[in-house]
Amino acid sequence: MKNLKEITITTATTVVLILIIAFCICSTAFGQSRGRRQVQVQEQYYHALEQEYIREIHELLEERGYCNSGVTMNRVIQEDGSRQYIVTIHHRRIAKLNQNQQKELLNECGMIDFPVEDCKFFHEFLETDL
Repeated sequence: MKNLKEITITTATTVVLILIIAFCICSTAFGQSRGRRQVQVQEQYYHALEQEYIREIHELLEERGYCNSGVTMNRVIQEDGSRQYIVTIHHRRIAKLNQNQQKELLNECGMIDFPVEDCKFFHEFLETDL
């Protein structure tokens, strides 16, 4: 009788512990997936803003006579969530401008607004040896 009682208590304890472990694992997985969804939504938001910014850069360059310019935008996300962007522009005719003309064009590119305040932009022209 004592042996059956010990087996019953041990079995019940084991089942309760397994249920607690399963609950903890499920809670952790649920919390992580919710966090991932928030990050995905935020990344989609920034991706749309970045694509719009690149489109506006292209429009500005086309207005200035630099059709089919190459525009590359790289980002660095800081630990605090702020972002830094490096926008590299390439067009053969831009490379032929003097430094003052290039600086003026870079300033015009820098005037394009980005709707998120804690983002910094650096604009540069791709330097080639051609």
